[in-house]
Amino acid sequence: MVAPAAPASRPFSPPAWAIVAGAWTVFGVMHGIVWSLSAPQPWAAWRWAMPTALAVAWGWALLTPLVFRLTRWVAPSRVGWARSIGAHALAALGCAAGITWWRRLVLAAFSEWAPESYLPVLLYWLDVWLFVYASLVVMGHALAVRRRYVDRTVRAHLLEAQLSRAQLQYLELQLQPHFLFNALNAISELAHEAPHAAERMLRRLHALLAISLERSGRDEVTLDEELAALEPYLDIQRARFSDWLEVGVAVPASLRRALVPHLILQPLVENAIRHGLSVRQGAGKVVVRAERKGERLVLWVEDDGIGLRRGERSRDGVPRQGIGLRNASERLRQLYGAGHRFELREAAMGGVTVELEIPYREGDPPAAQRPGLPPGASAIGAAPLDDPASWRTGEFATRLPSLSRLALQPPDDATTGAGPAPEWQPSGSFRAATRESAGASPAGGSGATGGDAPADALAGALADVPAAPRPAVAGRQVSPALTPRAWMGVGALWLVLAVFWTNQMVLYTASARPNDDYSWVELARLQVATSAIWLALSPVVFALARRFRMDADNWLQLLPLHAAFGLAAGLLHTGVMQLSGLSRLPVLSPANMNPITGDFFVYLGLLAWSHAREFASWYRMRELEGARLSARIAESRFQALRAQLRPQFLLATLELLAELVHRDVPRAERLIARLADTLRLTLESGRDATATIGQELDLLQACVETHRIGIRGGVRLVTDVPPSALSLPIPSRLLCTMADDLLAADTLNPAEPLTVRVEVERAADVTRIRLRGEAEWGGRATGSHAWWRAKSVAEAAVADAGALVSVAFPDRATAVLLIADGDSAFHVDDDALPASAVA
Repeated sequence: MVAPAAPASRPFSPPAWAIVAGAWTVFGVMHGIVWSLSAPQPWAAWRWAMPTALAVAWGWALLTPLVFRLTRWVAPSRVGWARSIGAHALAALGCAAGITWWRRLVLAAFSEWAPESYLPVLLYWLDVWLFVYASLVVMGHALAVRRRYVDRTVRAHLLEAQLSRAQLQYLELQLQPHFLFNALNAISELAHEAPHAAERMLRRLHALLAISLERSGRDEVTLDEELAALEPYLDIQRARFSDWLEVGVAVPASLRRALVPHLILQPLVENAIRHGLSVRQGAGKVVVRAERKGERLVLWVEDDGIGLRRGERSRDGVPRQGIGLRNASERLRQLYGAGHRFELREAAMGGVTVELEIPYREGDPPAAQRPGLPPGASAIGAAPLDDPASWRTGEFATRLPSLSRLALQPPDDATTGAGPAPEWQPSGSFRAATRESAGASPAGGSGATGGDAPADALAGALADVPAAPRPAVAGRQVSPALTPRAWMGVGALWLVLAVFWTNQMVLYTASARPNDDYSWVELARLQVATSAIWLALSPVVFALARRFRMDADNWLQLLPLHAAFGLAAGLLHTGVMQLSGLSRLPVLSPANMNPITGDFFVYLGLLAWSHAREFASWYRMRELEGARLSARIAESRFQALRAQLRPQFLLATLELLAELVHRDVPRAERLIARLADTLRLTLESGRDATATIGQELDLLQACVETHRIGIRGGVRLVTDVPPSALSLPIPSRLLCTMADDLLAADTLNPAEPLTVRVEVERAADVTRIRLRGEAEWGGRATGSHAWWRAKSVAEAAVADAGALVSVAFPDRATAVLLIADGDSAFHVDDDALPASAVA
């Protein structure tokens, strides 16, 4: 077994407090440098400007965690907008007052002059401190939204894994009734002529189903296990065609530990026998071969039969697919994406060759690397994805850091899978691909519609089974454009700030220099000009935010760049004011430290708001995609339900048939015929999401009669259905799934009478189906047995059937299905998703 690869090294991620302290220290140093350079004597100013700037920066560093925590505590979604704004207003004023006191204290300690009195300084720097506080609030909000977005991205990838698992389950279950139907036809022919051969086939069929049941849920098995699972089927075919069928297996012992899809060889061999050999004259041969080519495993299934019938090609020239080949092709696509090759072609010496190529790996697949799961998904285990309460903000993002970073930076869609690097599949998860290969080649059934007529008719009826839907989470994220409403909000913000700045300067002038003569109009003109400059700069800031978007992997590189942009915005603002004649101060002057500092945090605030807006938009997209994936998972689970047969019932029936072929051949024939009818109706109902009540009752009748002739002789079906209700649509096989709980009950003697009673009635636009189990034992009839004591299977089936289907259990013996009219009850409609998905 190949040793597991060493885990990829994770980039160093410093703790949050170190990031906060480091960022504020960088700001303090930058602020101190600019402050010193603006002084008349820079080297003399360095002694007091740098300590004061660092002290102020470190004071804000201590306040930053408190502001972030307050932002979470008083989020509008929790306390409402009024309380949130009020709490932040009080906190902002408190921070401004505290930082002003701290700044005056440090400046007095290091400078050679006494600072201004407290109130004028507070009024002069109030707007800057409010901008700092507002920037921190917006940053905290952006980080919280980003965290929620990462959570939903991880959840979407895990939902994709569940969807892939549900689709693979359906494809695996689809093979069972199809294969059983064909095998039972063969056994029926032997029941009279060769009962011992029929018994041997039944025993091998029982073994094959037991192996399939044991390995259910495993996407891959070793090639040795796959060949062992193939052997019972080969025994069945040898018993059926003992005079002319030869099967060879040429697999080196060194490849027996290679991993292959579960039950991939059986449908390929079945296709070769049924379509290539059973319709020809004379003996035939099927060979299974395997070979390793570098890091790829190649499997061949070859026959020397009649080859592909050219008259049986579809309109596009591709050979028509049988259910087995189509199923195999779809499973390979689900498991390996573009990392596989599946080809069906004419053999050089006659017959047909089916070739498939997959990545080579050895040993049992660990749960963490099971195909279809994104990297790191095993850390979740059986996380209850359907329970919203389990998705606390950041829970899964913290536990899956690699996937969180991956979610924020999906690779370019044009990237190919060439080379040993993993490739980004359309489903949004990584799968290893050692070289670029084409997708699954169009594969078809190996020609003819020969063989058993009932089986071929059944396969033809299944030709239109739709492929499972592909998940759609992936792609490069696109920044949402600002709406006219958003631009109106930005304009209103700068108008409000112009009014605020004007009043602030009036109050400052009145408190600092009460005897000076000043012009209110002049002050207003300066502040309106500042707002106009920032209104013009806002699109530039938003463009820079989109162009240099900070994520978990690049913030350390881009944060200094944005700091430089913020400083440039302040210098540009003061430069425009000077060039326009509105200000006579030099760009670098002590009096301009206030607007330059304020401009720096205005830039950071707009930058954080842009990021928060993008993350919120992507979060809503992930919510919507998650809802769609959940709906598709339910659809796939219900699709699997329509093809599912109760394994315990099948195994017990086959065991009984192995005995009946010796002692009661007529009963064995009747049981085989009814079991075949059940399988046929199950496959036919699996094509469509809906069936009429009449069709469902036919399937239920066949199922009940199979039980009555077989393992439960005392069961009968009683129906009370108006003729007008027989054509009403209901979800396919839902009624039979509900009845399975009655037929599978193990607390009563199977020989005792059991009545399955079905009543249907219409009420307004709802179809009401009442399903009741009535048992008799000891000469006493009762309806109080707890048939649905474990309701999980029935309730899960109803939940997967659609939003307009519900179930109630008025007593322990009765289940009532309520099916509202409307197509949305039976299929996924992306336009009819829950409102919470798009809120």
